[in-house]
Amino acid sequence: MARLRLENVGKSYKGVPAVAELEYTFHKGIYGLLGANGAGKTTLIRMIVGVLRPDFGRILCGQQEISSMGGEYRRMLGYLPQEFGYYPGFTVLRYLSYLAELKAVPPELARERIEELLEQVGLKEVKKERMKNLSGGMLRRVGIAQAMLNDPKILVMDEPTAGLDPRERIRFRNLITSLGRERTVILSSHIVSDMEYAADEILLMRFGRQVADGSVHKLCQTVSGKVWESMETPETADRLNQQFVVSSVKNMEDGTICVRIIADQRPREHAVPAEPGLEDVFLYYSGG
Repeated sequence: MARLRLENVGKSYKGVPAVAELEYTFHKGIYGLLGANGAGKTTLIRMIVGVLRPDFGRILCGQQEISSMGGEYRRMLGYLPQEFGYYPGFTVLRYLSYLAELKAVPPELARERIEELLEQVGLKEVKKERMKNLSGGMLRRVGIAQAMLNDPKILVMDEPTAGLDPRERIRFRNLITSLGRERTVILSSHIVSDMEYAADEILLMRFGRQVADGSVHKLCQTVSGKVWESMETPETADRLNQQFVVSSVKNMEDGTICVRIIADQRPREHAVPAEPGLEDVFLYYSGG
């Protein structure tokens, strides 16, 4: 399978960098772009799918720049934007059939592929339902199905779980995991738990720049010794929340407060080291 490589990729708007000097290589597996809103995730996604062109640098699929590949690259690509368009009066089946035509999927193959995808995303029972009557979670699943119509080698999804309830988010994460076994899956999100459970590798972004990357385990190791827990009175807990980056504040049964603090040095004399999680990593590198 062809690798996808970013070489010194950058994009600015009105002189302000949205993505700056990114170097990264995607192979088979699930990659998460994690960062706060405004970190540059969507701009990077749009460059990867060819909607935007970098101001400088190159995006290569194998040895070719994607901008020179035309239809060859589009046939390899599946894309689920954060907001995807659809005709409200179309049934699910008609909508997918229509998009299969646009993607030049042969009719005999399209029918079989659509039925297979409806089964995979759990929408077979509502295939004759109009799109306007579907829940948010169902619409996202239709979005996944349309992105998979051409059996892409590279699947790109922008904030795929935004607006979903917990049950739908778990279902979606499980679906993404199954899709990542045979292809490159790139998904962006600011929801830390989705990345923690779904991504094999995470690219952590801040202000358009890559600040860290690796598996969840590797990233957590980078902040080992920088996460602390301290039992405090409510008044002191409030003060610490203003003074430090605090990832959680938990009320205890005895009336004290367990404050989880991210700091390079021990923040309080009685604070004890805590095992880092991905949320701690996110807060450490994003500056809280």
